[in-house]
Amino acid sequence: MSGFREPCVVIGSKGMLGTDLVSLLVEDGVKTVSLDIDDIDIGDRESVLRAFKRYTPGTIINVAAITDVDGCESSIEEAFRVNAEGPLNLGLAASEAGAVLVHMSTDYVFDGTGSVPYNEEDAIAPMGVYGASKAEGEKHVRETLPESHCIVRTQWLFGVHGKNFVEAILSAAETRDALRVVHDQCGRPSYAPDVARALVELCRVGARGTIHVAGSGEASWYEFARAILEVAGLDRVRVEPITTSELGRPAPRPAYSVLDTSRFTTIAGYALRHWREALDDYFRVRAGGK
Repeated sequence: MSGFREPCVVIGSKGMLGTDLVSLLVEDGVKTVSLDIDDIDIGDRESVLRAFKRYTPGTIINVAAITDVDGCESSIEEAFRVNAEGPLNLGLAASEAGAVLVHMSTDYVFDGTGSVPYNEEDAIAPMGVYGASKAEGEKHVRETLPESHCIVRTQWLFGVHGKNFVEAILSAAETRDALRVVHDQCGRPSYAPDVARALVELCRVGARGTIHVAGSGEASWYEFARAILEVAGLDRVRVEPITTSELGRPAPRPAYSVLDTSRFTTIAGYALRHWREALDDYFRVRAGGK
């Protein structure tokens, strides 16, 4: 595969995105090493060095992180250990190995006070611990691998291989006649297999720098929930819009964190499909389709 340095070591291989990513790499004939928490602790430098010594990666794709946004508020040290020190350890080890690091990040590095999609050059201003830890991780990657990194920000990820908003809505609909869902947060729902394919393409063309990858179209969580119930045939369940403040969660959320993905489209030559189309595919796969 042109531009792909092998072997490709995927860290976080058993997670929602990692599972789809490994499957695609193997299908594409890329020599792939799958590592998860039992194999490597990215927050432990010695653990990272041992793994890299064993596998001598050409490309590292890091999709491992602590993504419990509310949990990070009460586990600050662990959030920074994994989300900030982890990328630092990976960057230092990748530099020694002469490897490329592709690192997943998030829309939570922005404060969400804007009204137009955020591009890669916009100033970051994380509001909570999760966003701050991920922003520091980005900084470490850039500093340790100035010429050999690709930071990929995504958002509102859903897929069949892990906990996600779709399953949360379906589970709640089993026992309730009405759901209360936030309507004042807007983003781009992004389907894990589509993001995984985008990562493979970015590796193939040797993309560098920071790139936003997310599904096409915008939605609020309220609109996303209504679409989920519609596709699932659960129109009997009402969805009541509420504000973020009414939800009362520990961590702050960006209100408008839509990512501008035009740079990815320029590099890859295509845009990820609309989230509604991807949602249909999610249900097809969930039902046993391929």
